[in-house]
Amino acid sequence: MVDSIDQNLIIQFSELVHAEAQQMTARLKPYVQLKQMTGDVFAYDGLGRVEARQVSGRNVPATFDDITHNRRKITRNRFVVNLPVDASDVRGALINPESEYARAIASAALRQYDRTIYDCAFADVLTGRDFETTVTAANDGVVTVDATAGLTYEKILEINQNFMDNDVGTEMAEKLYGTITGDEHTQLMQEEELISSDFNRAFVVESGKIKQACGIDLIPFAASVPSPIIPVASAERELLFASSRGICLGISKEMSIKIQERNDLIETTQVQVVFEIGAVRTEGVLVQKVRVTA
Repeated sequence: MVDSIDQNLIIQFSELVHAEAQQMTARLKPYVQLKQMTGDVFAYDGLGRVEARQVSGRNVPATFDDITHNRRKITRNRFVVNLPVDASDVRGALINPESEYARAIASAALRQYDRTIYDCAFADVLTGRDFETTVTAANDGVVTVDATAGLTYEKILEINQNFMDNDVGTEMAEKLYGTITGDEHTQLMQEEELISSDFNRAFVVESGKIKQACGIDLIPFAASVPSPIIPVASAERELLFASSRGICLGISKEMSIKIQERNDLIETTQVQVVFEIGAVRTEGVLVQKVRVTA
């Protein structure tokens, strides 16, 4: 009699594919202005302040007032993630990983949205009718806050005061937000003014997370991943605190995922995502750089 197959030699494959822990959404995209881009270069046009004048008498001659036109350059950049799926891998795993591949490259694309927004926040800006003038973040009015001794309640108050003194965050349609890592979150969770029920009704301690401080939405980003959104230089991080009017994200092509066969390769399917975006800081006083120790 032929023995049955030894059950100990049968390998059971899961129907699930575990994806590594990673950021799965574009966290900054809901906090910026979105514009549809056409052409290789997009001009963001803004207007400065103008004040009313008092006039006296009758039949007063008309005098024109001046208002600043603020034109800023957004350059379109194309991004791609392209992964091959070999049929041999599919047969070996008894599943088709295409959908998991698609999910993974979508996550990579969404992180690039945040990276593009972050990179433009403190970058030089090309202004002028033909973008002939370069303006640094400092000359543009971006305020730098030194929080290297710790992101404390007092520092959050300082950030809020900087915004308020520049008439930022005083309108209902305007949101203020800031980026943090686990280090800053832990520091803020030790600030009594932000966690105590005597000052706060958000039950921060019970939930284990602080999502807002002094009216500023706090957006967490990972610090220990291979390519962090908030980079570290000279043992310091530069946190972004800004108004929802402070950055414009131009979108030339939204993220699209394509799965197609590659006839030039043996039993290979290609999973690809392509998108085109660019971003620019709209006005310096709407953005603050907060220096913290990494």
